[in-house]
Amino acid sequence: MISIIIPVYNRANLIKETLDSIKLQTYTNWECIIVDDGSIDDTIGVIKKTIECDIRFKIFKRPIKLNKGPSSCRNYGVSLCSGKYIQFFDSDDIMHPDHLKLKREGIKTNDFVICHLKSFSGDFNTNLYEITPSSSIEQNNNLLEDFACGAFSMMMVAPMWKSKIIKSYLPIREDLHILEDHELYVRVLSHPKTYAVINRVLIFNRIGSESSTSSFYKKVSYGLDSYFKAKQSVLQIISTPKVKLSILKMTLSIFRRALIERDFKSASSCINYVKNQDLCYNFWLKIKFLRIYLFFNLFKLIKRGDTMLKPFFKI
Repeated sequence: MISIIIPVYNRANLIKETLDSIKLQTYTNWECIIVDDGSIDDTIGVIKKTIECDIRFKIFKRPIKLNKGPSSCRNYGVSLCSGKYIQFFDSDDIMHPDHLKLKREGIKTNDFVICHLKSFSGDFNTNLYEITPSSSIEQNNNLLEDFACGAFSMMMVAPMWKSKIIKSYLPIREDLHILEDHELYVRVLSHPKTYAVINRVLIFNRIGSESSTSSFYKKVSYGLDSYFKAKQSVLQIISTPKVKLSILKMTLSIFRRALIERDFKSASSCINYVKNQDLCYNFWLKIKFLRIYLFFNLFKLIKRGDTMLKPFFKI
């Protein structure tokens, strides 16, 4: 059996489409554990109406003693599941009808299996079921490093795991607003894992709805502390030059967004993070970072010219 774990919060307008896509799965030996995070709209009512008479769906409310948030709901959902495999899923995404079937066939003796995701917005069009990926996911000999620096992409919902494998690395960190999946999977991949690849689009990721990640992209300060904590965890596991350079560039990208928002406190935090983590690991990076630091102080002084000075804020 496959256990599907879904945290949900205020998704009355979207959750039915997600649950209907699970109902249509050609592989039928599954349970779907839905954990409500304290919705204040009609999410619970929509769910109950959608899943009536199908005992494979099970809905729970997050116990009040547990932390609020999707990670807490996922951890709680895992504690209730009984499947041999675990598939995390989001409350606004869509499964291809053969999603579970192909993953169940593909995982075999491996620790996990992954597939392609395709983003969409607005109402879902079933014509997307026929879409083919623009590139192939290749088997990778240096999976940990490539995942840590973003060369190998794997969002929370992309893999299906053998339960005994993923459970040994849980719980998901509940103090992170963003990158909790990245932090978890770096820990998982820090020990060798075998995996299978299905080079088909089997999950459709809805964009445009409210999420912690979208909140971070709207306002840098929202998830900055979580970003630092997650990347600190990564660096404790792997700190090769390739990974350091990737984190350096990402941190400076956030730094530039903070400047656009005129959020000098967050921008300063990014500068301090780069220094404290010694992300500029060679002489030339240190020289380039010194230039960034000098122009940042100039920018704070004049409080204008972010477009003109933008080229000086890059490595």
